[in-house]
Amino acid sequence: MDSQTPDTQRWRRVHPLSPLARFWFAILIALFAVGRNFIEDIFEGKTDAESLRNNVVDFLTSLNILAWLGLTLLIVVVLGGMFLNWWFTRFTVTADSVRVRQGWLFRTDKQARLDRVQSIEIFQPFMARLVGLAELRFDVADSGDAALHLQYLRKKDAEALREQLLGRRNAIRAEESASTSLGAEANSAQSAGADQDSDSGRHAAGRPQAGPEVKPHPESETSDMNEAPLASVGPGRAIVSTLLGGTGLWFLVVLCGSLAFGLFLPEVGGFVFVPAILSLVGGVWSSVNTGANFTLTRTCDGFRMRYGLTSTRTRTLPLGRIQAVGIDQPLLWRIPGWFRVRINSAGLGTSSSEEQHRTLLPVGTGQDLMNILPHVVETSEDGGVDGYRLRSALEGSGPENGFVVAPRRSRWLDPFNYRRNGYATTPDLLLLRGGWLRRRLSVVPHERTQSVALESGPLLRRLGLATARLDSVGGEVSTKVEHLATEDVREMIREQAARAAFARRISADTTPGTPTAPRTDTSLTPSEDSATS
Repeated sequence: MDSQTPDTQRWRRVHPLSPLARFWFAILIALFAVGRNFIEDIFEGKTDAESLRNNVVDFLTSLNILAWLGLTLLIVVVLGGMFLNWWFTRFTVTADSVRVRQGWLFRTDKQARLDRVQSIEIFQPFMARLVGLAELRFDVADSGDAALHLQYLRKKDAEALREQLLGRRNAIRAEESASTSLGAEANSAQSAGADQDSDSGRHAAGRPQAGPEVKPHPESETSDMNEAPLASVGPGRAIVSTLLGGTGLWFLVVLCGSLAFGLFLPEVGGFVFVPAILSLVGGVWSSVNTGANFTLTRTCDGFRMRYGLTSTRTRTLPLGRIQAVGIDQPLLWRIPGWFRVRINSAGLGTSSSEEQHRTLLPVGTGQDLMNILPHVVETSEDGGVDGYRLRSALEGSGPENGFVVAPRRSRWLDPFNYRRNGYATTPDLLLLRGGWLRRRLSVVPHERTQSVALESGPLLRRLGLATARLDSVGGEVSTKVEHLATEDVREMIREQAARAAFARRISADTTPGTPTAPRTDTSLTPSEDSATS
C-alpha cells in the first residue's frame, strides 16, 4: 500500500472545464448539425438581422413536441455525459506515486511511481489554451508512450504540481542513492576491520560511520536556471525549414503532379493525388506546429523544451538516458547553414508518434549546434571531441579527422558518397558518418555500445566489403556504417568491444556507492583479450 503524507490523502477532481477541452470537437459537430441552415445562410450572404430572425422563428415553430423532446434529450445526454466524465475523474498524490481514476461505467485506475518517472510533460491543445487549462503527461522508464495522463488543470496549478512532483522524485532518488552509498561504506568498513587486531577493531566499531547527508532537492531546482535558451526556433524558420526539407519537397512534387494530371486527365488526377496532397498537408502542418516557438534550456534535471504553435508542450529530457546523438543536414539546408539534432534515448519508445520526443533540436544554426553539443557530447578535454571537429566531420569526406572510410572499390555501390562512409574514434566516443544528399553524423559513447555486428551479403562478399551495425535503443539516429572493407569492419568490432568493456568498467568504478578495487595496471589501455570477453 502506498505511503501517504497528511496533505496528500484526499482525492481531488480536475478542473470543471475539462470536458469542454476534451470533447470540444464533438460539441462543434453537434452545433454544426443543429445550426447548419444558419451557417449556410451566412455563406450565401443572408446576414441581415431580419433574415436571421425570421429563420430562427421558422426553425422553432417547425418543431413539434417529439422534436422538442428529442432535442432536450440530446442536450441532457451530452451535458450529463460531460458532467459524469468530470465527476468520476479524480487524482491523488501520495509520497511516492500519482494515481488517476476515470470512468463511471468502465472504470480505470492508473498509477505512476515517482522514482520511475523520467519526465513530466505539460501539454496544451488548442481548446485547452483558449480556456487556460493544461494536461500533465508522465513518461515512465521502459514505457514507449506516456504512462499516465492528467486532464486537465489550470495552467498555474499544473506547473506547480509538476514542480512539486519532480522535487519529490529527486528526493526519493537522493535517499536511495544515499542508502546504497551507506551500505557500500559499511561493507568496506567491515572488510577493513577484519584485517585489524581485535582492540583496534572494537575502537573502529564504536565510531559512527560517516555518510552523505540526505537532503531532498528543493522544488526550485527543477525550474529554469535563469539562463538564456541554448537554442530557439521562430515560426518563420520552422516554415522555411519544412518547405526546404523532405516533406516540403514531396508536397511540391505531388502538387505539381496533380496540377499536370488535372490539365490532361482530370478524373485520374483528382482520384490519385488529392488524398496524397491532404496527407502531405497534414505532415507539413505537424512539422511546422512542433518546430515553431521552440526553446531549449538547460536545467538541473536535463533539457527543458517548449514548442508548439496552436498546441504547446513543455517537457524535460534527462541527460543520463541519452544513448546516441545524431546530427543531420538535408541538401537545401546547407544554403542557410541549418542542422537537426536527434537522440536515441531509453524509455522514449520507437513509434512514429514519439518522433518529436526524440528531436533535441528541430532546426538550428551552427551557433545553436555549438551551444548544445557540450551538454550532450564529451568535449576534447574529457576524452571526447569539440563541436568544431564534429561539424568538420559532418561536412567533410575522406580520411580527414582520423576517419576510416570505405575503399575505392565500393564506388560501384555508392558512386557519390563512398568517401563519406566511415568511422572515427576518440577515447570516449565513436563517430559514424554517411550520407551525400542528406549529411549525417552519429555520436555514440563507448559505454552505450551494446553489441557490434558485421553484415555482408553475396555481392558485398564478392567485393570484399561489409557493413558495421551497432545495436542501440530505438530511435532516429542511425548506428551503422555501410560498405567498409571487411578487414576494417573486423578490426572495428574487436577494438569497439574492448573500448565498450573498458568504458563500462571505468563508469562502474566512478559511480558513487560502487566499491572499487585497487588498480595494479596504471596504463589504462584496453587489452585485446577484452574483445572476446
